[in-house]
Amino acid sequence: MTRDAARRETIAELRGEKGWSYARIARRLGCSKATVSWYCLIDGVEKPGVPPKLSRFSGPLTVRRGSHVVRRFSAAEDARLLELEASGLKLGEIGRRLGRRRNTILARLATLARHDERAMSGTEGLRG
Repeated sequence: MTRDAARRETIAELRGEKGWSYARIARRLGCSKATVSWYCLIDGVEKPGVPPKLSRFSGPLTVRRGSHVVRRFSAAEDARLLELEASGLKLGEIGRRLGRRRNTILARLATLARHDERAMSGTEGLRG
């Protein structure tokens, strides 16, 4: 098992089974909270027993974070993303077609999958 795979397995156990916070896991593993959050998103790991909270953003689709611009996904862009994924395109090609980075596409697909999973389990709020 690779170091990365072992880290992901530990994160899944600590978050998904024991309910540890991102910060506590990060301290334990010597990594950032963002790393823990990313692996939880990509691997579909959620804290047990607590219905997840989702917020609906009602502000602009484009916002500034420090020196760079962040673009949220619109409903039309989500639909196009899912269409391109279903056609079998690789993440990099989907990203080029949507004007997004590969990791942004990966994260958005994971987020949409998480929303669908929550909807099926009855814990879905509003998509955001």
